[in-house]
Amino acid sequence: MTKPRPVFIADTCIGGLSVIKSMLKFGSTSDAVFLADYEVNPLGLKSDAAITDVVHRWLGLAEQHSDTLVMACNTLSIRYHQLFSSEMPPSGLKHIVSMVDCFAAMVRIEAGRLANRKVLVIGTAFTASQSVYADILSAALPGVRVDTVAATELERSIARLQPWEGRGNSVLTNELRQAIQNADIAVLACTCFPMVMVELQALFPAVIFLDPGTYCSGLLKESVQTQPWKISVKVTGTAVSEACIAEFAESYLDQASITS
Repeated sequence: MTKPRPVFIADTCIGGLSVIKSMLKFGSTSDAVFLADYEVNPLGLKSDAAITDVVHRWLGLAEQHSDTLVMACNTLSIRYHQLFSSEMPPSGLKHIVSMVDCFAAMVRIEAGRLANRKVLVIGTAFTASQSVYADILSAALPGVRVDTVAATELERSIARLQPWEGRGNSVLTNELRQAIQNADIAVLACTCFPMVMVELQALFPAVIFLDPGTYCSGLLKESVQTQPWKISVKVTGTAVSEACIAEFAESYLDQASITS
Protein backbone atom coordinates (compact mmCIF):
# COMPACT_ATOMS: atom_id res chain seq x y z
CA MET A 1 0.00 0.00 0.00
CA THR A 2 1.41 3.38 -1.02
CA LYS A 3 1.98 5.73 1.89
CA PRO A 4 -0.02 8.97 1.50
CA ARG A 5 2.01 12.08 0.81
CA PRO A 6 2.28 14.55 3.72
CA VAL A 7 -0.13 17.44 4.04
CA PHE A 8 1.50 20.78 3.13
CA ILE A 9 0.50 23.44 5.67
CA ALA A 10 1.68 26.96 4.96
CA ASP A 11 1.62 30.24 6.84
CA THR A 12 3.75 33.36 6.92
CA CYS A 13 4.83 32.66 10.51
CA ILE A 14 4.28 30.28 13.45
CA GLY A 15 0.51 30.90 13.38
CA GLY A 16 -0.19 27.85 11.23
CA LEU A 17 0.91 25.69 14.15
CA SER A 18 -2.37 26.65 15.88
CA VAL A 19 -4.23 25.00 12.98
CA ILE A 20 -2.06 21.89 13.31
CA LYS A 21 -2.75 21.84 17.06
CA SER A 22 -6.49 21.87 16.39
CA MET A 23 -6.11 19.09 13.84
CA LEU A 24 -4.30 17.00 16.43
CA LYS A 25 -6.95 17.73 19.04
CA PHE A 26 -9.82 16.74 16.79
CA GLY A 27 -8.27 13.60 15.37
CA SER A 28 -6.99 14.51 11.91
CA THR A 29 -3.44 13.20 11.85
CA SER A 30 -0.88 12.85 9.11
CA ASP A 31 2.71 13.49 8.31
CA ALA A 32 3.05 17.13 7.32
CA VAL A 33 5.38 19.73 5.91
CA PHE A 34 4.90 23.07 7.68
CA LEU A 35 6.14 26.19 5.90
CA ALA A 36 6.69 29.30 8.02
CA ASP A 37 7.22 31.77 5.17
CA TYR A 38 8.72 34.65 7.15
CA GLU A 39 10.22 36.07 3.98
CA VAL A 40 6.80 37.59 3.18
CA ASN A 41 5.70 38.44 6.74
CA PRO A 42 3.81 40.68 7.48
CA LEU A 43 1.83 39.72 4.37
CA GLY A 44 -1.20 41.70 5.50
CA LEU A 45 0.60 44.99 4.81
CA LYS A 46 1.60 44.12 1.25
CA SER A 47 -0.13 45.01 -2.02
CA ASP A 48 -2.75 42.83 -3.72
CA ALA A 49 -0.23 42.03 -6.46
CA ALA A 50 2.41 40.93 -3.95
CA ILE A 51 -0.12 38.74 -2.11
CA THR A 52 -1.20 37.21 -5.44
CA ASP A 53 2.42 36.30 -6.18
CA VAL A 54 2.60 34.44 -2.86
CA VAL A 55 -0.62 32.54 -3.66
CA HIS A 56 0.97 31.14 -6.82
CA ARG A 57 4.29 30.43 -5.09
CA TRP A 58 2.58 28.43 -2.32
CA LEU A 59 0.58 26.43 -4.86
CA GLY A 60 3.83 25.52 -6.60
CA LEU A 61 5.65 24.65 -3.38
CA ALA A 62 2.75 22.52 -2.17
CA GLU A 63 2.74 20.50 -5.39
CA GLN A 64 6.37 19.56 -4.76
CA HIS A 65 5.53 17.99 -1.39
CA SER A 66 1.87 16.99 -1.30
CA ASP A 67 -1.52 16.41 -2.86
CA THR A 68 -3.14 18.56 -0.15
CA LEU A 69 -2.53 22.20 0.76
CA VAL A 70 -3.81 23.91 3.89
CA MET A 71 -3.50 27.69 3.53
CA ALA A 72 -3.16 28.54 7.21
CA CYS A 73 -3.04 32.27 6.56
CA ASN A 74 -6.21 34.36 6.45
CA THR A 75 -4.68 37.11 4.29
CA LEU A 76 -3.55 34.65 1.63
CA SER A 77 -6.77 32.62 1.90
CA ILE A 78 -8.89 35.68 1.19
CA ARG A 79 -6.78 36.59 -1.85
CA TYR A 80 -6.94 32.97 -3.05
CA HIS A 81 -10.73 33.05 -2.64
CA GLN A 82 -10.93 36.27 -4.64
CA LEU A 83 -8.83 34.81 -7.44
CA PHE A 84 -10.33 31.32 -7.64
CA SER A 85 -13.77 31.39 -5.99
CA SER A 86 -15.48 30.01 -9.11
CA GLU A 87 -12.77 27.69 -10.42
CA MET A 88 -9.89 25.52 -9.29
CA PRO A 89 -6.45 27.08 -9.74
CA PRO A 90 -4.08 25.70 -12.38
CA SER A 91 -2.52 23.19 -9.99
CA GLY A 92 -1.97 19.46 -9.61
CA LEU A 93 -3.18 19.52 -6.02
CA LYS A 94 -6.18 17.32 -5.25
CA HIS A 95 -7.38 19.20 -2.16
CA ILE A 96 -6.94 22.82 -1.07
CA VAL A 97 -8.35 24.05 2.24
CA SER A 98 -8.16 27.75 2.97
CA MET A 99 -9.01 29.71 6.08
CA VAL A 100 -12.01 31.06 4.17
CA ASP A 101 -13.26 27.47 3.98
CA CYS A 102 -12.65 27.10 7.72
CA PHE A 103 -14.46 30.38 8.43
CA ALA A 104 -17.47 29.25 6.37
CA ALA A 105 -17.51 25.91 8.21
CA MET A 106 -17.41 27.76 11.54
CA VAL A 107 -20.40 29.90 10.51
CA ARG A 108 -22.41 26.80 9.54
CA ILE A 109 -21.61 24.92 12.74
CA GLU A 110 -21.88 27.88 15.13
CA ALA A 111 -24.93 29.49 13.51
CA GLY A 112 -26.93 29.18 16.73
CA ARG A 113 -24.35 31.11 18.72
CA LEU A 114 -23.66 33.72 16.03
CA ALA A 115 -27.25 34.58 15.09
CA ASN A 116 -28.36 38.10 16.05
CA ARG A 117 -25.07 38.80 17.84
CA LYS A 118 -22.43 41.50 17.52
CA VAL A 119 -19.53 39.72 15.85
CA LEU A 120 -16.05 41.18 15.58
CA VAL A 121 -13.53 39.83 13.05
CA ILE A 122 -9.96 40.43 14.23
CA GLY A 123 -7.27 40.08 11.57
CA THR A 124 -4.40 41.69 9.73
CA ALA A 125 -4.80 45.04 8.01
CA PHE A 126 -5.63 43.25 4.74
CA THR A 127 -8.14 40.87 6.32
CA ALA A 128 -9.86 43.72 8.15
CA SER A 129 -10.10 45.75 4.95
CA GLN A 130 -11.85 43.00 2.96
CA SER A 131 -15.56 42.13 3.05
CA VAL A 132 -15.24 38.35 2.51
CA TYR A 133 -15.83 37.29 6.12
CA ALA A 134 -18.54 39.86 6.74
CA ASP A 135 -20.27 38.73 3.55
CA ILE A 136 -20.18 35.06 4.65
CA LEU A 137 -21.67 35.96 8.02
CA SER A 138 -24.36 38.26 6.62
CA ALA A 139 -25.40 35.78 3.90
CA ALA A 140 -25.84 32.96 6.41
CA LEU A 141 -27.19 34.97 9.35
CA PRO A 142 -29.21 38.04 8.27
CA GLY A 143 -29.53 39.36 11.83
CA VAL A 144 -25.84 39.36 12.63
CA ARG A 145 -23.98 42.65 13.12
CA VAL A 146 -20.40 42.50 11.90
CA ASP A 147 -17.41 44.73 12.54
CA THR A 148 -13.73 44.26 11.71
CA VAL A 149 -10.52 45.48 13.30
CA ALA A 150 -6.83 45.13 12.46
CA ALA A 151 -4.43 43.87 15.13
CA THR A 152 -1.13 44.18 13.27
CA GLU A 153 1.12 44.70 16.29
CA LEU A 154 -0.37 41.74 18.16
CA GLU A 155 0.25 39.52 15.11
CA ARG A 156 3.79 40.84 14.76
CA SER A 157 4.64 40.16 18.42
CA ILE A 158 3.31 36.61 18.37
CA ALA A 159 4.87 35.84 14.98
CA ARG A 160 8.30 36.88 16.23
CA LEU A 161 7.97 34.98 19.51
CA GLN A 162 8.07 38.24 21.47
CA PRO A 163 6.21 38.72 24.78
CA TRP A 164 3.27 41.05 24.31
CA GLU A 165 1.82 41.19 27.82
CA GLY A 166 2.77 44.39 29.60
CA ARG A 167 3.42 46.31 26.39
CA GLY A 168 0.20 48.23 26.90
CA ASN A 169 -1.41 50.13 24.06
CA SER A 170 1.41 49.44 21.61
CA VAL A 171 0.03 45.92 21.05
CA LEU A 172 -3.53 45.98 22.39
CA THR A 173 -4.40 49.40 21.04
CA ASN A 174 -7.32 51.41 22.40
CA GLU A 175 -9.15 50.77 19.11
CA LEU A 176 -8.66 47.01 19.45
CA ARG A 177 -9.67 46.96 23.13
CA GLN A 178 -12.79 49.01 22.48
CA ALA A 179 -13.78 46.85 19.51
CA ILE A 180 -13.47 43.65 21.56
CA GLN A 181 -15.36 45.11 24.50
CA ASN A 182 -18.23 46.10 22.20
CA ALA A 183 -18.55 42.60 20.73
CA ASP A 184 -20.51 39.56 21.85
CA ILE A 185 -18.27 37.22 19.83
CA ALA A 186 -14.75 37.85 18.53
CA VAL A 187 -13.48 35.71 15.65
CA LEU A 188 -9.70 35.27 15.64
CA ALA A 189 -9.11 35.66 11.91
CA CYS A 190 -5.33 35.41 12.14
CA THR A 191 -3.85 32.05 13.04
CA CYS A 192 -1.43 33.65 15.49
CA PHE A 193 -4.24 34.85 17.76
CA PRO A 194 -5.47 31.45 19.04
CA MET A 195 -2.02 31.07 20.59
CA VAL A 196 -2.99 33.80 23.08
CA MET A 197 -6.71 32.99 23.36
CA VAL A 198 -6.40 32.14 27.06
CA GLU A 199 -4.90 35.57 27.76
CA LEU A 200 -7.56 37.31 25.66
CA GLN A 201 -10.34 35.44 27.46
CA ALA A 202 -8.88 36.57 30.80
CA LEU A 203 -8.80 40.20 29.62
CA PHE A 204 -12.29 40.11 28.08
CA PRO A 205 -14.31 37.50 30.03
CA ALA A 206 -17.66 38.67 28.67
CA VAL A 207 -16.66 37.96 25.07
CA ILE A 208 -16.81 34.57 23.31
CA PHE A 209 -13.70 33.94 21.19
CA LEU A 210 -13.92 31.63 18.16
CA ASP A 211 -11.02 30.17 16.17
CA PRO A 212 -11.83 29.27 12.54
CA GLY A 213 -8.78 26.97 12.44
CA THR A 214 -10.63 24.63 14.81
CA TYR A 215 -12.88 23.64 11.89
CA CYS A 216 -10.05 22.62 9.54
CA SER A 217 -10.03 19.04 10.79
CA GLY A 218 -13.57 18.42 9.58
CA LEU A 219 -12.64 19.60 6.10
CA LEU A 220 -9.69 17.21 5.87
CA LYS A 221 -11.22 13.93 7.02
CA GLU A 222 -11.11 12.48 3.53
CA SER A 223 -7.51 13.55 2.97
CA VAL A 224 -5.45 12.37 5.92
CA GLN A 225 -4.41 9.10 7.48
CA THR A 226 -4.59 8.08 11.11
CA GLN A 227 -0.90 7.89 12.00
CA PRO A 228 1.39 9.68 14.47
CA TRP A 229 2.35 13.16 13.33
CA LYS A 230 5.77 13.69 11.84
CA ILE A 231 6.20 17.34 10.94
CA SER A 232 9.01 18.73 8.82
CA VAL A 233 9.46 22.47 9.47
CA LYS A 234 10.65 24.79 6.69
CA VAL A 235 11.39 28.47 7.35
CA THR A 236 12.17 31.30 4.94
CA GLY A 237 13.61 34.71 5.74
CA THR A 238 15.74 35.80 8.67
CA ALA A 239 13.20 37.20 11.15
CA VAL A 240 13.15 33.96 13.17
CA SER A 241 15.52 31.02 12.74
CA GLU A 242 14.42 27.54 11.70
CA ALA A 243 15.90 26.17 14.93
CA CYS A 244 13.75 28.55 17.02
CA ILE A 245 10.59 27.60 15.12
CA ALA A 246 11.35 23.89 15.45
CA GLU A 247 11.97 24.28 19.20
CA PHE A 248 8.74 26.23 19.63
CA ALA A 249 6.80 23.66 17.59
CA GLU A 250 8.20 20.81 19.71
CA SER A 251 6.90 22.52 22.84
CA TYR A 252 3.61 23.74 21.40
CA LEU A 253 2.73 20.46 19.66
CA ASP A 254 3.55 17.89 22.30
CA GLN A 255 1.96 15.06 20.29
CA ALA A 256 4.17 15.44 17.23
CA SER A 257 7.69 14.61 16.12
CA ILE A 258 9.38 17.72 14.70
CA THR A 259 12.26 17.84 12.21
CA SER A 260 13.79 20.75 10.36
